[in-house]
Amino acid sequence: MNEIFRNRNFRRLFLSNLFSGFGQGMTMIGISWYLVESTGSASLLGSTMLLSSIMTLFIGPYLGTLIDRFSRKAILQLEQLGGFSVLALVTAWGFWGTYQEWMMVLIFLASMFMFQVHEPAQSAFVQETFEQKHYNVINSTMEIQNQTALVLAGAFAGFLLGKYGLHIVLILNTLTYLIAFLSLTGIDYVFTQEKQVEKDLRTSWVSQFQQSWVYIKEKRGFIVFGIAALIPFLAVMLTNLLNPIFVSQVLGEDVAIYSMGEVTYSIGAVLAGFLLTWFRGKIGAFPYMVGNYILMAIALVMTVVIPVGSVFVLLSAFMGWCNVSTRLIRQTIYMELLPNRFIGRVLSFFRSIGTCMRLLLLALFTLMLDSTGGSVGYLVLAGLLVTATLGIVFSMGMLIQRVDTTDAVADQGTMKH
Repeated sequence: MNEIFRNRNFRRLFLSNLFSGFGQGMTMIGISWYLVESTGSASLLGSTMLLSSIMTLFIGPYLGTLIDRFSRKAILQLEQLGGFSVLALVTAWGFWGTYQEWMMVLIFLASMFMFQVHEPAQSAFVQETFEQKHYNVINSTMEIQNQTALVLAGAFAGFLLGKYGLHIVLILNTLTYLIAFLSLTGIDYVFTQEKQVEKDLRTSWVSQFQQSWVYIKEKRGFIVFGIAALIPFLAVMLTNLLNPIFVSQVLGEDVAIYSMGEVTYSIGAVLAGFLLTWFRGKIGAFPYMVGNYILMAIALVMTVVIPVGSVFVLLSAFMGWCNVSTRLIRQTIYMELLPNRFIGRVLSFFRSIGTCMRLLLLALFTLMLDSTGGSVGYLVLAGLLVTATLGIVFSMGMLIQRVDTTDAVADQGTMKH
């Protein structure tokens, strides 16, 4: 870890991601709670998340081709500049008028759009800029940083929302996006795919997206692994809908318990990032992944079985641990297996599948939550995790050999300047 922090480019990327993660975390906590509390219903938040998923489904494939065509640094900066612009406009309105629900929906949609851009663009940027042997350390370090930002976001959001209101939260978030943008400006970076870009510009984005499907089909077990690997992240995305409803309506608690759940989630995630390398070395990547799927399913069931605020806060830490552990393993495997010229499209392909699944579940949850509460939703997600565990086990043998081969090659590499 000390070696990568001696790299100036990594330090600036780390700082940029810290501020953008903090800003986005406070935004999502604040907006989700505002939409539930202002309406007293799950319908508006659920419909907003459903709309964001439809938007992602249509633009996701095109975003993947853009990430493979153009400078990943420029894409990340445009994302941060967009976040700054949207929040600055809405924040300014808050000083002269009353926030409207459509404004909160706009911020939510913009934040989700930026999130869909950020992760694949950053993965491609890291893969392009650093040597393969450092992928695991970089991914773990970035995840620790991201979850630390969310810990701070949860703590600050709970305090500021209760004491000062939403407009102060939005002001801080606007400034974090600006700092993130400026931090990336100082990175020394040259886009290395110029020849591929010239070739791809003559190919439609539909054809380019189809290329990713051909590539995925040729890798035995990859499609099963890719879909199953989406489920923990999908579960966490859907708990973003379930948690404020469950805390408010089932537990009868206020925003403090909700935000504390976000804090402990992030603490669990940070610990997972620190200990991933040790567990992966002792247990192996795929067995450790399977264990976390099972633990996450148990945490969701126990949330329903013991509906107490303190238990909810504690189990949120296990959710954070499991999601980050599985996501880091998934992300490192993708970086080790995928050529840089394909990574944006392949990640977007799986994101599109995940979006379709999220659309179906969001539609189901939005229709039923006002009558059933959040409890049934947690049990549905637990069932999905158990099913996905079988998919990971099925694909495990076919992918282990490829990962072990690329690990051996990576040991011979050295870090770029």
